Amino acid sequence: MFKPWMLAAMEDEGYMDTSDGLINRVAKYLAKNPNDTIDTAEFRSACIACNVDPDSFTQSDLDKIQKKLNIEN
Repeated sequence: MFKPWMLAAMEDEGYMDTSDGLINRVAKYLAKNPNDTIDTAEFRSACIACNVDPDSFTQSDLDKIQKKLNIEN
């Protein structure tokens, strides 16, 4: 059985299909992009590459992705 810290680590790495897990998965993928800006087509492509429905994100989720990308860059 997984311990709470193990579940948190898996979610941080994007291995879980929770909201935060999906956000982390897409943010990590987009962080590999050398561009400073990401257009809609690039975002949708990243979501599809990560097996995430791009239409499932709320504005709050998009804000979290942007915050993560600003921290990683």
